[in-house]
Amino acid sequence: MTDQEKQKADELVSRLELAVGQIFPRDAANASLIAEMIRILNGLRSLLGIVRPH
Repeated sequence: MTDQEKQKADELVSRLELAVGQIFPRDAANASLIAEMIRILNGLRSLLGIVRPH
């Protein structure tokens, strides 16, 4: 993967992360869905080798 491809992938995953963070209500009905989406996005980051800066 080129640096440009990694940057674009990072931008897209970041947008997905923001969308997940905007899911409301965060009650029991959505909690497992939100947790699973976060887990999948973290796995995708790992698979693509794009690390989130802290």
